[in-house]
Amino acid sequence: MEDRKEGMAGEKILCVDDEDAIRKLCTVYLAKRGYLVEAVANGVEALRLVETKGPPDLVVTDVNMPLMNGLELVKRLREDRRTARTPIIVLSAAKQEQDILAGYSHGADDYIGKPIDLAVLAAKIETILRQTRGVTEVIAAPRKLAVVIAFAHGKGGVGATTLAANVASALAAEGKSVVLLDLNLQFGNAAMFEEDFALYLADHKSGVRILAAPPSPEEAELVSIAAVQQAIDLARGGRDVVVLDLATKLDEVTLASLDVSDVVCVVTAPHLAALRSTSDTLAMLTRIGISDERILVTLVRNTPKGIDDAGVAKFLKRKADVIVPYAEKADAAADLGVPYVLA
Repeated sequence: MEDRKEGMAGEKILCVDDEDAIRKLCTVYLAKRGYLVEAVANGVEALRLVETKGPPDLVVTDVNMPLMNGLELVKRLREDRRTARTPIIVLSAAKQEQDILAGYSHGADDYIGKPIDLAVLAAKIETILRQTRGVTEVIAAPRKLAVVIAFAHGKGGVGATTLAANVASALAAEGKSVVLLDLNLQFGNAAMFEEDFALYLADHKSGVRILAAPPSPEEAELVSIAAVQQAIDLARGGRDVVVLDLATKLDEVTLASLDVSDVVCVVTAPHLAALRSTSDTLAMLTRIGISDERILVTLVRNTPKGIDDAGVAKFLKRKADVIVPYAEKADAAADLGVPYVLA
């Protein structure tokens, strides 16, 4: 009887196992079901393949392998914005409950015991990919998607969070549907504008809906890249604007946020240290492929003194696209935890 074709055209499976026989069995069996299968012997080779050929649609990995075991591979894949949401099935001996629990804690989606029942493996792959297709279809379905504006800064204290909150509040005052996501996960403070805001999306009196960062750095470690990506996807649906307040550090959360941003406001101040950090940030954005058309250099004059506009342009080798003039009342509004545009 001819094998049933289950895989959707082009769906790629990455099989990672140090046993040559298992790699061959999985490759042949899954290929007959319409999948495109790549097989490697350890986690190091798997990461190299992802780097050169791009992320697969699903990963099947053994736990005990040389060079890099399966648990470390799962962890690495979950820490990479490109594979943070890639489904992963872990293979392990039926008696090794510790490996199973560790696999789930690192971010695996499912588990299959060894020796492998290939029919069960194929069924689990199809079930997981069917669920993934459903989510992808919902995200890709025609619908109103918000414009995403990211506020980036290479140095703290330049006023990026204050500016993000004020822009969000001003847009909401114009009748726009706005969500503000505080992605400065370790030391976020956008929620200071809503004292009773905890960890969930909440309505602020300005009309902005806020998703705050965890209240402590320790809890920030529990926030996965996949969760941030999903939060942005959900926030975009059916709204006008999503405002992202990014962290100063260039981590995978920041990179994932920049990937989906329509506009990147690089916030700076008229001081040498801030301008140096801004220059580095602009160079970094160029390196990761953010086009100049998406970037708005935003100069916040947070003091009546400082380097003049011409000096800023000379240092950055470009003029500021937006200049926010100094306003003495802005400091008082910030001290009260109220957006200046509402003060």
